[in-house]
Amino acid sequence: MYSQAAFGPPFFRRTGCNRMRTLILLMLAATAACTTQRVYPGSGSSPEGNAIVRADPAFSAGLPVQVRLRKAGEHRISLGASAIELPPGRHSLLVDCRVQESGVTRRFVVEADLEAGREYRLVARASTRNCDAVELIEQ
Repeated sequence: MYSQAAFGPPFFRRTGCNRMRTLILLMLAATAACTTQRVYPGSGSSPEGNAIVRADPAFSAGLPVQVRLRKAGEHRISLGASAIELPPGRHSLLVDCRVQESGVTRRFVVEADLEAGREYRLVARASTRNCDAVELIEQ
């Protein structure tokens, strides 16, 4: 007969615990990857008076090409943010474009004139080997 102490408490052997823990972590990661980061000083601006720029989610689930925001002006973008909220005007966006098949990542600077209340999306022009350019289009 084996002692309980040799194998740990019985709750460590439940097979469903690991699956449930993994499922919860995946849901939290997916939720965090869809956040919008505000990139402007103060909290007085209303969301209607700002522009939103969207990129691909941080967890791309196998997208062949992934576009990620890195900086807006001097503001770093958090790893979990897939969109940013900016005041209207001219902005400089630092963007990474990764092609999964080749594993190549290129960095681009996108200059943008944003209008209040509009939504924009960063889109890559890419081949199977490399990103050629990243453009900002209005949605």
